[in-house]
Amino acid sequence: MYKRADMFRTKDFILMDVCNTKGRKIGFVKDIIIDFHDGEVKGFVISSYKIFQSTICVLKEDIVSFNKSMVISKCNNNKYLKFSDIKNMDIVNKSGDIIGMMEDILFHEFSFKIHGVIVSTGFIKNLISGKRVFLLKNMILGEESILCFNDVSKIDLISIPHKLFTEVGNHEKNI
Repeated sequence: MYKRADMFRTKDFILMDVCNTKGRKIGFVKDIIIDFHDGEVKGFVISSYKIFQSTICVLKEDIVSFNKSMVISKCNNNKYLKFSDIKNMDIVNKSGDIIGMMEDILFHEFSFKIHGVIVSTGFIKNLISGKRVFLLKNMILGEESILCFNDVSKIDLISIPHKLFTEVGNHEKNI
């Protein structure tokens, strides 16, 4: 039987404690390292508990385990593209119209492949009709915005707000 794979969001890792294999606390997850072109999460940016130490990076290959906290084997000081660099970037369609702003990413729990991008369309519109979810394969990262060349004839994914904020229609069931 096929087991459903769970997806993670960036908020599942932010502020997660990080320790080394000897059990010493190193810091906490501050950001996520992504490769937009390959469509995967490469690792995490760790903010150190030490006052004068700068942020460090850990690649996913160096993660021993994670649950409520992350255990790592080694880290580095290299520079990578972070999720915070593209968060709140405008998402534009082929016509140049702004669809919304990049809010979060959805990635696979084991392979760390990015499958979707959560786009906020505005506070009120998010409450009424939900946030939109686009597939990463339909997007190109630019310097100032992200181009979404999603085909309108295909299925559009949305994150529907809680039932408390929506009316019960014919397609929904009362519980």
